[in-house]
Amino acid sequence: MTQIKSKRTRILDAAYELFINKGYWDTKIIDISEAAGIGKGTVYEYFQSKDAIFLELFKTKVEAGYDNITDLISKNVSPEKKLKEFIDTELENTSKFTFNKYFLIDLVVKSDAFRNPELIRSIQKLMSKKFSILFQIIEEGIDKGEFLKIDPLLATASILGAINFYISFDLFPIDLEDIVPTGKTKPWSEDQFLDLLLNGLKT
Repeated sequence: MTQIKSKRTRILDAAYELFINKGYWDTKIIDISEAAGIGKGTVYEYFQSKDAIFLELFKTKVEAGYDNITDLISKNVSPEKKLKEFIDTELENTSKFTFNKYFLIDLVVKSDAFRNPELIRSIQKLMSKKFSILFQIIEEGIDKGEFLKIDPLLATASILGAINFYISFDLFPIDLEDIVPTGKTKPWSEDQFLDLLLNGLKT
C-alpha cells in the first residue's frame, strides 16, 4: 500500500510542478512519467488522462487551501478582521493555484477538463463554500453595526467579483498607458485594494 501511495504522490507532485513551470497544454503524460521517475504505463494505472490528474490536483491542493476558512465564522475577532482574513486567503490561494498566465486559457480552450462533471461539481462546491462564509461574515458585520445596512447577497457577490478581477489583472493585464503613467503595471497595492473594499468610495 505504501508503494502504491508513493507512486501516486510522485505522479501528482511531478504534474503539479510541470503545470506550473511548463504549462498545462505543453505538459504531456510522458513528461509527467519521466519527472516522476516511473514508466508512462504506470501513470495510466492511476489516472486515465491528464485531465484526471488535474481533477485530483484541484481536490488535493486547491480545495485543501480552503480547509480552514470555515473557522473564520467562530473566530473571536471583529467582522472586519474576518473579512480581511477571508480576502487575504482568497488572494493567496488564487494567486498560488493560477499556475501561469496561459494556464487557464489552455485549460478552458484546449482541454476537456472543464467538461468533466466531477470537476464542475468540485468547483461549484468550493464556490458555494466561499460564498456562504463571506455571506455570513457580512451578515454578522451588518448585525453588529460595523458594516452598512446593505443587501448581504449583493455585497457578497460584489466583493467576490472584485477579488476575481483584481487577480485576473495580473494574468490578463489591461493596457493603462492612456490612464496612468505605469503602463501595464498594476498601479495599486493590495492594502489599497482591501481598504477600498472595506471603506468604499464615499468620503
